[in-house]
Amino acid sequence: MLSAIGTHGPTVSPVAMMLLNATFFFVAVWLLVKPQYKAETWLWPLFIFVGIAAGARIAMSFIPNVMPVTIMAVMVGSKFGAQRGIAFAILVTLASNAILGHGWWSLFQIIGWASVAVVASMVRVHDAEGRLSLNQLAFASLWSVPIFSIIVSFSIIDSGMSLIEFGLYLANGLLYDMLHFLGNIFFAMWFGQWFERLLMMNQVQHRLVQQENEHVSTF
Repeated sequence: MLSAIGTHGPTVSPVAMMLLNATFFFVAVWLLVKPQYKAETWLWPLFIFVGIAAGARIAMSFIPNVMPVTIMAVMVGSKFGAQRGIAFAILVTLASNAILGHGWWSLFQIIGWASVAVVASMVRVHDAEGRLSLNQLAFASLWSVPIFSIIVSFSIIDSGMSLIEFGLYLANGLLYDMLHFLGNIFFAMWFGQWFERLLMMNQVQHRLVQQENEHVSTF
């Protein structure tokens, strides 16, 4: 199933890749249908977010490490919780890599963005009333980079790589990490509020329905 080490780690056979993708897809579906304590109406905003993130990642693939996926994973994890954030990470990676190319690295990209979403569910960028804090989002632009970068870098480790060699690999990638951070800041500051409106697109209607149900129940 795994052959010689390639540029981004072991070369995965087509059958193994298909099984991995199918497994991740079913995990994402299970996370989406599994009940969660949060009451937010998340389904359509999340699907739209997945489409935008995957499309933007494909369109911007010519710019190294600049993509909105990381910041969007932060916002989904903070707004809808770790469960939906992990589903978002899986779906975006599967959808975008269908064009950009699947491989051993896909597993680590999923884990990387899912980890960012899980941390964001605890270190939230929304206040107690659910409002987005751009200051917290800007801070997330920084802390999310090493989480994703280190996890994705694990994809190149093999039995012959020493700890020093891995450290040198991380050091050589600092320029790309800086590009990732600058890209995160750009998307956070320029598109953060627009992303937030997308995540809240069903909230007003949901509140109106709740108010109507409460009004009807008084009769």
